[in-house]
Amino acid sequence: MNRSMQNKQRKRRQLFFSILLICLLLVLIFGVVQIFTPQTFSNATEKTQKKMIKKQQSTTKLAESPKKEERFIPTETIVQNQEIDQYLQQIGFNGTAMVVREGKVIIDKGYGLANREQQVENRTDTGYYIGSAQKAFIATAILQLEEAGKLNIDDPISQYLPDFPNGQNIKLRHLLTHTSGIVGHTEGQGAITPEELVRDIEKQGIKRQPGKWNYLDSNYTVLAYLVEKISDTKLSDYIQTHIFDPCGMKGAGFYQTFTDQKYPSTGYYVAKDGSYGTPSLPDLSQLYGVGNMYMRAIDMYLFDKGIAERKLINEESYQKMFTKGSNSGYGFGFYVDPGSYNNHGILNGWNASNSFSHSGKTFVVLLSNVQNNIASFGKVNNEIYQLLNKADA
Repeated sequence: MNRSMQNKQRKRRQLFFSILLICLLLVLIFGVVQIFTPQTFSNATEKTQKKMIKKQQSTTKLAESPKKEERFIPTETIVQNQEIDQYLQQIGFNGTAMVVREGKVIIDKGYGLANREQQVENRTDTGYYIGSAQKAFIATAILQLEEAGKLNIDDPISQYLPDFPNGQNIKLRHLLTHTSGIVGHTEGQGAITPEELVRDIEKQGIKRQPGKWNYLDSNYTVLAYLVEKISDTKLSDYIQTHIFDPCGMKGAGFYQTFTDQKYPSTGYYVAKDGSYGTPSLPDLSQLYGVGNMYMRAIDMYLFDKGIAERKLINEESYQKMFTKGSNSGYGFGFYVDPGSYNNHGILNGWNASNSFSHSGKTFVVLLSNVQNNIASFGKVNNEIYQLLNKADA
């Protein structure tokens, strides 16, 4: 074969492969065009948009319901008196302390753990059950109703509860000061209604004529029931409207919503071997009006401030509340001590001490979620007052 023929064959092969390559490119281009037709592109865009919306919704849900670990970011604390702070740490105080003097916050700080299993620290906005300190709220409500002309604290209880034992001789005042002489309800475990509680108290009868001091939850159970009966309003709603809201108590509530709080505490007790246990609780309907309320330390302070500033009750009611009803020193919901008014509350796993000075210039609130690791909160309270006076000297 001569050179001329070889060249022609080579050119033919090159042309063939060029045409084949062009055909392949055309097929590829056609395929790409088909993939990205307007409808297909629209579908792809729609899928992308749906993914973006889903991501945004997921982000929104996270913002509305923070992750568990985000709930425990430490809150700002205030320590203006190092001696008080060191003292509370030294005695092993476990809870939240709030101390206010002449309108200035001296201490607002969480100590120890709110939940030992999860190692969650107590905060300034941790919620605690306040036990019998709730009685001060019931006394306030009774005085408010008296101011509204709906009752008189010297009315006999029979005027409102005709079947109450010795009802003609027992006045509302006797219930307020724990001098009624009734036997009272024995706390059980199951759920119970306010009506059932009162019927049982009536059934138990009396052990003496009124006048002698005998601290008894049932006195305030009856008063709580009267608040509901006379105001024609559920007790929790009455207190929310007439006490919590006027004082700006945004973290206070009743046992049904305790776990709905952002930062609820877990209650503990200290065993003889030094270990911590979680005590069992009765159905808290058993403690109607006398121990099923919770709040933050700042909420208790706001309540005390509302009382001291005559925001919740007037001057006449204030004087009644803080007049001793017996040699115990108990007025209405508070003990009347030489320098301060105070109350105390214990619920299985929680301990509360609350006081303010006669002048209304000093407030000391200690809310703890360990029932028995400190011998006397009364002594702790007095020590804090002494340290405040020392700082002022």
